[in-house]
Amino acid sequence: MPDTLDLTASLEDYVEAIYNIAVRKGAARVTDIALELSVAKSSVTGALRSLSSKGLVNYDPYSIITLTPDGEEVGERIARRHAVLAEFLEEILGLSAEAAQANACRIEHSMEPAVVMRLLKFIDFIEKCPRAGEDFRAGFKRFYEGGDAPYQCVECLGRALEAAEETSSAPCRAGGAESPGGRSNEDRE
Repeated sequence: MPDTLDLTASLEDYVEAIYNIAVRKGAARVTDIALELSVAKSSVTGALRSLSSKGLVNYDPYSIITLTPDGEEVGERIARRHAVLAEFLEEILGLSAEAAQANACRIEHSMEPAVVMRLLKFIDFIEKCPRAGEDFRAGFKRFYEGGDAPYQCVECLGRALEAAEETSSAPCRAGGAESPGGRSNEDRE
């Protein structure tokens, strides 16, 4: 199976565009791809020839374009990477949806799968941990907009403990006495 790292950023954009169009329409045409990427049809044709030679697309001039099974797998991976980045940039860092999409498109080409998985875990943690969640996001937004901490950490922890007591009786394993690396919190100081 071809690895996305073997593709240039431009070719990854083409695979992602074909994948997204195929999800919406079942297949793509040169015109669809040109519109999606804001490029000339002649550029699309050159990219399709290259992707076809790599075994990622089924392409015949003047016909519909589909991804091969390998191309579909690569396209899904690229689209997932883009979605994770966009979500992180918008939901955690507070960028506008438009800015998050534009920046995700620029960043996505250099991310390894392990980094994408780590970001997913971080997003999940932020959403579920009582020390984080909406309160964390709102506090971070106030911090980056104004440069000042929104309130004292003790106050934040107090509110997090109250929220945790209301929603769960299970202890938080993420903030326990031992880290995933086996070191205690005291060892890190």
